[in-house]
Amino acid sequence: MQFKFTRRKFKEDPTIVKHWRENSKAIEKFQFVYNFIPHPTRKKRATLLSNKAIFVYCGIIILVTAALRIVPKFFPGVLGYASNIVVKDLLYYTNKDREEANLPDLRLNAKLTAAAELKAKDMFENGYWAHVSPSGTEPWDFIIGENYDYIYAGENLAKNFSTSKEVVQAWYSSESHRSNLLSANYDEIGFAVVNGVLNGYETTVVVQMFGRPREPSMVASVYEENKVLEEEANKTTAMGQEEQKVPTAQKVITSVTSMSKPKVDVTIATKSLTLVFGGFVSSLLTLDLWYSKKMGISKFSGQTFAHLTMLLIVIVSVWFVLKPGLVL
Repeated sequence: MQFKFTRRKFKEDPTIVKHWRENSKAIEKFQFVYNFIPHPTRKKRATLLSNKAIFVYCGIIILVTAALRIVPKFFPGVLGYASNIVVKDLLYYTNKDREEANLPDLRLNAKLTAAAELKAKDMFENGYWAHVSPSGTEPWDFIIGENYDYIYAGENLAKNFSTSKEVVQAWYSSESHRSNLLSANYDEIGFAVVNGVLNGYETTVVVQMFGRPREPSMVASVYEENKVLEEEANKTTAMGQEEQKVPTAQKVITSVTSMSKPKVDVTIATKSLTLVFGGFVSSLLTLDLWYSKKMGISKFSGQTFAHLTMLLIVIVSVWFVLKPGLVL
């Protein structure tokens, strides 16, 4: 319809015809299709795959990354990692890995569990993510503080995960953390799953503490393990009901194992942006290669390769920067 309208205008005003003939670039402005496919006569890439466009894409990615890092500093808790992690499942997957390695199961110990929760809350309250606090407090200080007399002890940390299985898999994939999971030196274990705002992000921190008591007779019994699991389940229910009555601004640190969704879930946002942007660029590249081959257009150069490589590096870098799930 637009083409017919243009032709009518040409007949009505001969000066327009002269203008279009003398200004070939003016015609290209209306050739929208060349934003997506290469120009067959000029041997150029699609406009959306030009060097300029690639630089624009890189700029957008960098701006989005910066926004996801800066926003939490001014609006804590707006961004976060929603999760559903429970102690029972953490214990199950940990012992499953040990059974596959022909090692005995670890018993859930109340004192180690209390020490792990104190460590998790201390990280939120003092704003750090490390085995040793800024004041020099070590994991063993929390364990000793709960009157747990041990021969061997260890600690694994995790944050920004969605499920219990993902947490244990991440520990198992890390050599140093796997050595704790599969150590024959431990008889007992304690877990803490605590929600709060850390470094501006609403997240779930998981603390796993291992131990072997000095006296073998002090190893947790099945009764103690079941009691700890029951207390964790009751705590989850109680805190979940209480959280509904508390304004969002006052939700600083909670021990509930099921976390309310933040306003923007960084995991979902990152995956969505990666899929949308990656799919868009991949579609353009596929269309570009197909059309170029069909029309016999040769336009690939070292400069093109360098720019596309830079774009790939930026995308991969953003993924690693925003990648959810960290273990320590």
